[in-house]
Amino acid sequence: MRRLLAALVVAGLCVLASPAYAVNQYVTKGNVTKPAACNNFGIMPAGGWLANKSCGYVMGTAVAGTRFDVHTTTPNNFHFGRWRAGDGSNFCAFLVPGALNTSSSTPVAASCSDDTSARLSHRRSFGRDFDAAPHTGNGAIIVRINPSACTGYYNYFVDSDYASGRLHDPVGFALPTTGGYRYSTNDRGASMIRVDALGETIWLFVARSCIAAQLPATLNNDND
Repeated sequence: MRRLLAALVVAGLCVLASPAYAVNQYVTKGNVTKPAACNNFGIMPAGGWLANKSCGYVMGTAVAGTRFDVHTTTPNNFHFGRWRAGDGSNFCAFLVPGALNTSSSTPVAASCSDDTSARLSHRRSFGRDFDAAPHTGNGAIIVRINPSACTGYYNYFVDSDYASGRLHDPVGFALPTTGGYRYSTNDRGASMIRVDALGETIWLFVARSCIAAQLPATLNNDND
């Protein structure tokens, strides 16, 4: 009897120690078709956009060959979950449709909550100093860029606090001389801009210091 009880205790501890495998993790891919549901057309060469919600603000790019944990999928096939960069950075976001290699997956523990999804839907959770009022804009402020002094990066956020970060995943091409400013990160370390490059409209981050002098004195900080 004692041996049976001991075995049951050990088995119970093993169950408690095992992670709760609740979601599937996939490898991301490049040359993703932009979502027509959001009135976007063309290709995302480096990987699918990461956004704060379906058809929301671009928050980065799930660079091809990285990983994404799918927690939920919307009716228009946006995936909410955790993107995992190659350098260890990771945060919760929505990924555009068609950006995953679904031929195989790995079960992992869920790590993005409904509360995070709800918080993320409001733009002041991740950014400030927007180009326009909520649901308008889309890179409305044109800024000059010095390609010899400014480098573009696909990503900045490193965790789901979205309070700070660092520039990572360089785009690998020289920036054009102008771009469309969208918003800055909460710590004002970086700004999201759109540029025409590689035959496409590409969203990327630059150090805010590269364009700060050209930004209007008053930018929009209304929440949505």
